[in-house]
Amino acid sequence: MFLVFKELISKKRNEAEEEKDKDIFIDDDDSDEQEKDKIKVDTMREKLQLSPDIVFDCAIVDTERKFPVVFVDGMVDAQMVDDFILKPLIQETLLKGALTEKDVMDLVMSGTVYHCQRRLREKLSDCYTDLFGGSVVLVFEKEEKAVTFDIKGFEKRAISEPTNENVLKGSKEAFIEVIRVNTALIRRRLATSDLVIEQLELGRRTHTAVSVVYIEGVANKSIVEEVKKRLNQIDIDGIYSMGVIENYLIDNKISIFPQILYTEKPDKFCAGILEGRVGVLIDGFPTALFLPVDLNSLMQTPEDYTKSYILSSSFRILRYTSGLISLLLPAFYVSVTTFHHEMIPTKLATAIIQSKEGVPFPSYFEVILMLLAFEVLLEAGLRLPKSIGQAVSIVGALVVGEAAITAKILSPGVVIIIAASGITGFIIPSQDFSNTIRVLRLILVACAVTSGLYGVSIGMAVTLYHLCNLEVFGVPYLSPFVSMDGNGMMNDTLISAPWGKMKKRPENISPEDTVRQR
Repeated sequence: MFLVFKELISKKRNEAEEEKDKDIFIDDDDSDEQEKDKIKVDTMREKLQLSPDIVFDCAIVDTERKFPVVFVDGMVDAQMVDDFILKPLIQETLLKGALTEKDVMDLVMSGTVYHCQRRLREKLSDCYTDLFGGSVVLVFEKEEKAVTFDIKGFEKRAISEPTNENVLKGSKEAFIEVIRVNTALIRRRLATSDLVIEQLELGRRTHTAVSVVYIEGVANKSIVEEVKKRLNQIDIDGIYSMGVIENYLIDNKISIFPQILYTEKPDKFCAGILEGRVGVLIDGFPTALFLPVDLNSLMQTPEDYTKSYILSSSFRILRYTSGLISLLLPAFYVSVTTFHHEMIPTKLATAIIQSKEGVPFPSYFEVILMLLAFEVLLEAGLRLPKSIGQAVSIVGALVVGEAAITAKILSPGVVIIIAASGITGFIIPSQDFSNTIRVLRLILVACAVTSGLYGVSIGMAVTLYHLCNLEVFGVPYLSPFVSMDGNGMMNDTLISAPWGKMKKRPENISPEDTVRQR
């Protein structure tokens, strides 16, 4: 019994020593990390010695004290560095009378240097983040601290007209690639203290600034928290595309329907925020996104609110009708010409037969060939320079199309069908939704080739089933047309009501404050 007890005590003692050794190793690792993160100019020089754009200068306060100044050439305003950083450090009498380096640092933080945006940094990693963000780093080596001044001065594109969302009546301003300019455009339109712009940093190496924008008291808190949660879960080297952010935000990653709405117009973005949606701005991209979205929001434009409600309703009905025509017309043509000849009026059937005389291909092959040629022309016009892209479109649409009809490779009827389907698809405001219709159009044509209108009906039923099951942050994609018990169907949906009647925000996104006017 004594031997067993002695063995247990020895075992416990060994375990305690092992735990102690582990703690020592952990402490050593922590101390190494802390040592690496100490602010030292020699460490910065060694790390950045192969980067000629990093400028290491010094500010001479008096004959005995020189303080290193570090900045990135081309990312700061050199004139402001001279006038508001270096000049006060050299000429200010208060700094010359400071006894210690800590006194100098305290005076700088108190405003002796004439710049309002200054931060005290105690970690080297924070200094790097500020340095590559357009700040000047003033290093206090003895204190192992630094003060950074935000003096961005890099070249940026001027605010210009939007390239993809043209308007006749409304704002002509568009977002640019600098996030602070974009937030200023939003602040100018939403001059309220309830507007919240929370900034995150994503990307282990790029440290890309991402802002979550919403109006406190209007946006649904659960949606805001879920957006921030999903953004914080992103652990990637760098944010090099907006698709990286979108992939983490969307719910259904296999759906081809857009679940996020993109815009380059500040007024459209602010309108979505006022409705109770949550916006996301990404530094380096001239496009903002907001969510949750539904089918109705994808079919609306800012110009709808600059016209009479009767005109706005007419154009919205036209968009929905055009979307259905663009989606179903090629598949319907293939069905009736291949399987359901009895549905075609006699005169029309005779005209189609005469136009196909000499054409060696069946109708479905012509339709598929033309749809693929149409997609190729769109991609070619998009990738080429503007001047050449327009020439390609004209040559492809007129010259090649006319030559194909003359050579009896295609029938005129098929060319008209595909042209009508393509043009009606361009009426849809959302480019992402338009692209979805282009893909579905090909799928429905394949269904029509296999089993005619029965196959098209099956394809549409599957599509509707998918749409009815699709949700974006808990908001049904087809709401308020479904899942709302009829509530909100006449509140700025297919029919635009007069402004005096639209007293409530969209109920399907569950805003905290449902009333927008009284």
